[in-house]
Amino acid sequence: MPKLIKDGKLQENPWKTLEQDRLDDAELSSGNYLVPLDAWLALPPAERETIGLWIGGDTNPSALSSALAKAPAIAIRFAGFADGRGFSLARILREDCDFGGELQAAGNFMQDQLFYLKRCGFNAFDIADDADIDAMLVSLQDFSNSYQASHDEPRPLFRRR
Repeated sequence: MPKLIKDGKLQENPWKTLEQDRLDDAELSSGNYLVPLDAWLALPPAERETIGLWIGGDTNPSALSSALAKAPAIAIRFAGFADGRGFSLARILREDCDFGGELQAAGNFMQDQLFYLKRCGFNAFDIADDADIDAMLVSLQDFSNSYQASHDEPRPLFRRR
């Protein structure tokens, strides 16, 4: 079963990601599913509170709204480790859309990015089967202090003295 690091702890990933072409085959009420953003927005409001969604790093930030605040989980898929748009989308979801649920990094991100992903608001990481999980858990604590303000510490270092 796929693994997930959530809030600094390893667990089995309860979410099943569905692509647009597989939505007709799924009984969404029978499990924890992540569906594409457009499909999630088309759901009745009551169902949105039990079904999560996924977005790509290329999602237009204007497509994100406060309606997403009710989702139980949002996964941002990284197409490549050099694509930083997912970092910005995470900040927008946390700060502008008031999203307080599980924000999951999925796809092609690197262990070296975990600390920074966490600072942008991610609290869950979809882990590849061959990943060194112990090293990834350590990477979440790579630095003891950060100079800049971010989601996890809104005050810059000079304000914390």
